[in-house]
Amino acid sequence: MSQEIESADVVRLVLQFLKENNLMRTYQTLQDETNISLNTVESIESFVTEIHQGHWDTVLKVVQPLKLPDKKLMDLYEQIVIELIEMRELGAARSLLRQTEPMLKLKDLDTERYMRLENVLGRNYFDPKEVYLEGGSKEKRRTAIAQQLAGEVSVVPPARLLTLLGQALKWQQVQGLLPPGVQLDLFRGKAAVREQEEETYPTQLFKTIKLGMKSHAECVRFSPDGMCLATGSVDGIIEIWNYLTGKLRKDLKYQAQEQPMMMDSAVLAIAFSRDMELLASGDQNGKIFVCH
Repeated sequence: MSQEIESADVVRLVLQFLKENNLMRTYQTLQDETNISLNTVESIESFVTEIHQGHWDTVLKVVQPLKLPDKKLMDLYEQIVIELIEMRELGAARSLLRQTEPMLKLKDLDTERYMRLENVLGRNYFDPKEVYLEGGSKEKRRTAIAQQLAGEVSVVPPARLLTLLGQALKWQQVQGLLPPGVQLDLFRGKAAVREQEEETYPTQLFKTIKLGMKSHAECVRFSPDGMCLATGSVDGIIEIWNYLTGKLRKDLKYQAQEQPMMMDSAVLAIAFSRDMELLASGDQNGKIFVCH
């Protein structure tokens, strides 16, 4: 039985590739033309925490490329305006209220609600009781907004397009359709013709991954599909990284919850199984862990 592939899923794969490679104008154009949104975050838990703590600069950076319902965006921007007024950052509050698309939509759709914000902005004092009605509070509003936005986003593994292409090529090798050890020209679908090149030393730094202040890596290993990087540290911590971004893989739940794999002493060796289902590590005390 053949497996059908939805065209929308193909668009999402391309959107993820564009986002991970910081091609944001192309990303936005493709999203607008297809009306298909990616709506992914590195970690839902971290996203919700940023909202609860009122780190609005970070929240807006995450939200900017997402396609969210107008009502939820208006609720978010309204809360940010209110908190800016409370902190007496009136210039920033005024700009957000009068120049951003969600607030202009609020003005058209609910003029009375918009004018309440204008009135609060024009006063020389801030009274939470006038803003948060019926027993509401800043914390309750943040919690409600976090719940709304968390339902609109999801977490997916990084580099899905490259991973799927790599898996397809490996399947062709297993089936004998591709000779082993031959570099494939993926676009033309045939073996690449390489010109004779003189070997040179590396001249370009791709990404830098920084560990803790008192830690350093004792061993590193790429996964068999080349999509992630595992590090073993002198403090016994084993971490899985997205080498494209230089950040921890937050789609792995234990890393999103800051509960990394850990050995009793310095990790001296790590290795993936061929199917990437297992990770083996060895430490300075002679112990070997095999994790699934």
